[in-house]
Amino acid sequence: MIPNEEPSVKLPFCDQHLPDEAMEVAEPDYPGQYPYTSLEEFLSLHEGRYLDFKEKISESFFKLLSAFSNTEGGFVILGVNDKTRRVTGFDCRGERLSELANRISDGLGIHPVIDEIPADGRTILIITVSPQKKPISYRGVYYTRIGDTVREIDPDELRRKFLEDTSWEDLVGGCTLDDIDDGTVRDFMDLIRGRAVGTGIPDIKDKESILRRLGLITPDGNITHAAYILFGKNPQTHFKNTGLKIARITAETVLINPKDLSGNLFHLLKLAEDYLLTSQAVIYDPSSNAIGDSFRRKEIPEYPKAVLREALLNMLIHRDYFNSRTPSIVRIYDDRIQFLNPACFPADVTLEKILSQHYPYHRNPKIADIFAKAGYMEKFGTGLERIRAEFDHAGYPPPEFDYSSLGFSLVLRNDPYTGERLDSLGLNERQIAAVNYLKRQGSISNQEYQKLNNAKKATATRDLKAMVQRGILRKEGTTGPGVCYSLIYASER
Repeated sequence: MIPNEEPSVKLPFCDQHLPDEAMEVAEPDYPGQYPYTSLEEFLSLHEGRYLDFKEKISESFFKLLSAFSNTEGGFVILGVNDKTRRVTGFDCRGERLSELANRISDGLGIHPVIDEIPADGRTILIITVSPQKKPISYRGVYYTRIGDTVREIDPDELRRKFLEDTSWEDLVGGCTLDDIDDGTVRDFMDLIRGRAVGTGIPDIKDKESILRRLGLITPDGNITHAAYILFGKNPQTHFKNTGLKIARITAETVLINPKDLSGNLFHLLKLAEDYLLTSQAVIYDPSSNAIGDSFRRKEIPEYPKAVLREALLNMLIHRDYFNSRTPSIVRIYDDRIQFLNPACFPADVTLEKILSQHYPYHRNPKIADIFAKAGYMEKFGTGLERIRAEFDHAGYPPPEFDYSSLGFSLVLRNDPYTGERLDSLGLNERQIAAVNYLKRQGSISNQEYQKLNNAKKATATRDLKAMVQRGILRKEGTTGPGVCYSLIYASER
């Protein structure tokens, strides 16, 4: 505390001497502490890289603290109008000062020095913010100080400054145990108990103990970003970029049922998986039923479920969460699904290396470890290879991978009987017309084949028999009008 000296009160900065040239400017370009000066002189200083005036606590106040933390530190004068420099003061009665310190600590994970200064019969606060080794976010966004302005850090700049030394998932700030969803932790532990061998995690009911054992709470009790997006009640309130955009798009580029999915990563996986499964076109496989002459229609998934889950896991686990501007997007077209995800590989890691050598690169290893413990994935970098293997087994076109400055793209094409592939199979025009008919109708009889192609029965019989021998069609029934044909998908062979 400083004695009540007005107006010649000395401000609580160190007596370190500034260079003469620095003292000649209104706001010294100097990242250290300010020298002793009178209140009048201090209030006449201009806002700049290391100094800002705030009349009250607001969103911009916390963003400013983040900006100073992420640059070279600075001073916030709270209780002074930044335009008129009129002292409005800060009410320090009761526990208000402690409440402010707690809000700063809870929201940002930092502990600046807060000094009370008497000024014009009121009290102002001088908050000294030190530069932090780890990046500091406010509500999931990272800010920087440029001149006298506060701006969001560009994702590329953030990567350059912090990515080499810091993992996003290990950062802290803005989250408490109250933000962790008990139900998600309980469901996770149920999965763990079902896979108890080798997990190393006992049956712990206390969620704090669980998160500590998982390495998701720091030794001093702070909740990490990984804990919050994995188990949080609503991570998007702090990290706006952690949701998922998904929509079906028609050939006319019309969006059908677009969704902005939100929730923790386990919830996002479930919501997105349900959306993908219900958005698929239904392919029916009529097969003989033992009861009467009716047919049982078997639904064939347009895409293998295992592939969809693997693609979604790849997005959630390997996303570059430092990138707060580019969303994760799933686009569902009639003939393909595209998964777009912000990503940034280290210089020595390439897409070719991951695909050819199964290189086990994890941007967020703790998040990957949690999903592995829950039984959703392996930890050995084989996710993309499993997608390729599943599609090859199903007879689908190979998945398409791409990596650029825009991020990572995965395209899954759904139709094993595209025009290109039908041509490569050497089918004639009648047979190709029948395949396209089957994709719409599910089954075809010899009589329907004749009518479709204006062909004689002998021709229809010969064409259909050849397609059965090639493994393209399945014949159902034995003789007469009860015989029909349906497409065979490779996953059923």
